[in-house]
Amino acid sequence: MRNHRDHLKRKSSIFFLILIGIASTIWFLIRVIPKPSRAAYPCMRAAAPFMSAFIIYLLSLGTTVITLKKFKQHFAKAKYLSGSVFLLVAILSFSFYLLQDSKQSIARSVFELDETFPVPSNDPVGEAKGLFPGRVVWIYDADATDENYDPASAGNDWWYSHNNVDQDVVEQMLSAAIMQYAGKDDISAAWEAIFKSFNSSHGRGETGYTEGEKIAVKINLTNQCCSSSERMDATPQLLNALLYELTVNVGVQESDITLGDPYRDFRAEYVDIVMSEFPDVNYIDGKGGNGVIQTAPSANEVLVFSDKVKKSTLPQCYLDATYLINMPCLKTHNAGGITIIAKNHMGSFLEKGSNPASQSAAAMHYSLPSNVAGQKKYRHLVDFMGHEQTGGKGLLYIVDGIWAGEDWSGWIKRFKSAPFNNDYPNSILVGQDPVALESVCFDILFEECLSDETKGMYPISYKNEVADYLLQCASADYWPENISYDPEGDGSVLKSLGVFEHWNNASDKKYSRNLGTGDGIELIYIDMAALAINTVEADHVNLASPNPFTNNTTFTLPEGLDPDAKLAIYDLSGSMVYQMNCNQSRVIIWYGDDSQGRLLIPGLYIYKISDQKISNHYSGKVSILNR
Repeated sequence: MRNHRDHLKRKSSIFFLILIGIASTIWFLIRVIPKPSRAAYPCMRAAAPFMSAFIIYLLSLGTTVITLKKFKQHFAKAKYLSGSVFLLVAILSFSFYLLQDSKQSIARSVFELDETFPVPSNDPVGEAKGLFPGRVVWIYDADATDENYDPASAGNDWWYSHNNVDQDVVEQMLSAAIMQYAGKDDISAAWEAIFKSFNSSHGRGETGYTEGEKIAVKINLTNQCCSSSERMDATPQLLNALLYELTVNVGVQESDITLGDPYRDFRAEYVDIVMSEFPDVNYIDGKGGNGVIQTAPSANEVLVFSDKVKKSTLPQCYLDATYLINMPCLKTHNAGGITIIAKNHMGSFLEKGSNPASQSAAAMHYSLPSNVAGQKKYRHLVDFMGHEQTGGKGLLYIVDGIWAGEDWSGWIKRFKSAPFNNDYPNSILVGQDPVALESVCFDILFEECLSDETKGMYPISYKNEVADYLLQCASADYWPENISYDPEGDGSVLKSLGVFEHWNNASDKKYSRNLGTGDGIELIYIDMAALAINTVEADHVNLASPNPFTNNTTFTLPEGLDPDAKLAIYDLSGSMVYQMNCNQSRVIIWYGDDSQGRLLIPGLYIYKISDQKISNHYSGKVSILNR
């Protein structure tokens, strides 16, 4: 009976293969032949695997049948040599038909999609990095973009215009992210702490930014190559926000900053939005002209890919810089699953002798997730992440999630999952640990691709392979047996580049440091609207001393409060974590704990002291340092 059921199941899978294959092929041809550009549409990319699997199925099976007939004919005529050749071809084609497993692949994608993550939740791998090791700050503000923006009916008012992005909101988001990351309530002090942490970890002592030091900013302008205004790239308002931070709050001269996607075109649309605001910054691209400098590649091939297949120059401005800020976009990718920090350096790759104006990163696609299945495979993204002139100079990583892109081509899309709820992502993510930051972005994109609309698409399709390169960035325990990652080619192999971890679930979004269970990622999620609710009515004064503090701080209450006054502490998501009655005392000591006496994680908190008199309430910010 079981054999009969298996036989029926096999016949059913073949039937569905043929049915879906025919329908996909007809649909693809009808849509794409009249207009080839439609091949990039999501529905066409969804149909393509079924079509290709069906064609492979027909070709391999057809070749087997034809060559077997030829074999019989030649043997009947005593043509044994040529008959043997046809027999060999028949065996090979039939073997391919069996081994390519297109029926099972299609069946899995339609009926048995594996939604599990490649590693267990809250089981960190690697060594956390940064001022606060493993810390990632995620700022969300639904007011950053116009929720009514529709790319299909935008006319000439595209996503990058000030009509569709609120420059002031984006500036506040970036400033809040930097202060929260550094655990400071002063933006200049936050930057100072970030520079000191980086310089200390690089053997330069605990020093801040020194005048004259150069900073390179790698952004993502992939889609300028296609002259398509509706396809997203780096958000220009976020570029303005970063340049303002560097020039005003850090004190960097514009002429000491280089910004661009080295071998892509600098978007003409950004001339008025960005270049007019910061005219003395060195803007670079692959061609030069119109105020933009053509990227100069290094004289030598300083990047040696660890599989020894390729070498590459790097932009000379990287070599000249003391610090590098990597600012990728929040996007999925048809071949890479995701395209965040590591893959952003595909735009830094240039083989010696190549023309910068026509650079193509396609030469390195052979080791991307879509082309090398499985785990413990060579991943060139590890070399990008770890080279001394790329990741080695990584002062700060800023993921631009103001808009979101689907695929490398960056078709703007709304996100269905929480907290976005069918709006644009309106997010900025910041950290100094690139592996931790990529891990959080992977979790966000992974969850988004579980929605009914995108189910079965990347990054789910390549989740094992994306986890593969992140695990290899985190720990040598996951390297291929025949590979030692040494991107400088000087015999010094990489150490852990950061920590990789999967959150506990998509609702709580907690990592091991949030839960107090491990030394992995600490995610600080801040909804700017929720934060504003708790502070909008308050008179901002500093009643806590010392502030920031390590063990405890003392609140000195102002005169005029009723005996029933209370002290409340809120985290930056707006949740109250601590409350106590003042009991007529003018002095209150707080030990950085919650209402159950458990120590809170280091970071920035909001305090509020109030009584029943509406006019008597005071609030401010208080920071807990590492204990």
